[in-house]
Amino acid sequence: MKYIEVEFCLEPLQIYSEILQSDLCDIGFESFMDTFEGFLAYCQEGLYSEKEFKLLIARFIELNPEVDISTKIKEIEQQDWNAEWEKSYPAVLINDFCYVHASFHEPIKEVEYNIEISPKMSFGTAHHPTTFQIIQLLQNEDVRGKDVMDMGSGTGVLAILTKMKGASYVEAIDNDEWAFNNAKENIDRNNSEIVVRYGDADLLDRDYDIFIANINRNILLQDISKYANHIRKNGVLFLSGFYTNDVDMLVEEAGKYGFDLDIQLSKENWAALRLIKNK
Repeated sequence: MKYIEVEFCLEPLQIYSEILQSDLCDIGFESFMDTFEGFLAYCQEGLYSEKEFKLLIARFIELNPEVDISTKIKEIEQQDWNAEWEKSYPAVLINDFCYVHASFHEPIKEVEYNIEISPKMSFGTAHHPTTFQIIQLLQNEDVRGKDVMDMGSGTGVLAILTKMKGASYVEAIDNDEWAFNNAKENIDRNNSEIVVRYGDADLLDRDYDIFIANINRNILLQDISKYANHIRKNGVLFLSGFYTNDVDMLVEEAGKYGFDLDIQLSKENWAALRLIKNK
């Protein structure tokens, strides 16, 4: 049996990936595989309708004009999807500090923190430069005894890492139901005690020493004032999920609420920031 494979490149990826995948399920697509810039979608050849596909993409673009989307379509033979997924899902090693891996990878004893993640459809496997860079920043962050928020937590990998490093209280929030459930599964896999909540910044009801927000530029600009209300003086705000050319506007917006830029990283044109609240 042949399948139709569609490669999607999507920006912003974090918000719209699951929405588009859900729409594709309605026209016969049955499995998906994340990539660095989007995902691969698969549909049995006999169920694929070019007309329905084009109408769906046109409607999606009409409803979400801020999204950049491109597709590549090809036919492929039926495959062992689990085996293919395993081959295309390498583990990620960050500076001999943190090893993010799936269940079919062996942990590395020499690495300080091994985190086992089953990503499913959630964002946050450390393959993407944004998550990778936040982990880099956390390597040198003293989180012992501190309260941590992971906003837009995806798989929960960043929350899990801070708990492993000795944070006192860790909370993870995501407004995607799949990510919410996936984070809970991954937290159990790693024997971590983390509070997981389903929602957005409106759920914030306590203060934190460290606040992580790996989301996207527009949400960060919209919600940074809410974050500021729940970060203690001299607290740290980690931001990522945006391009390097967006840094200035985010630093300017954060400055309105008492944050000073401390560290900036960039990888493949994606940026990550460490900011300190000065008041």
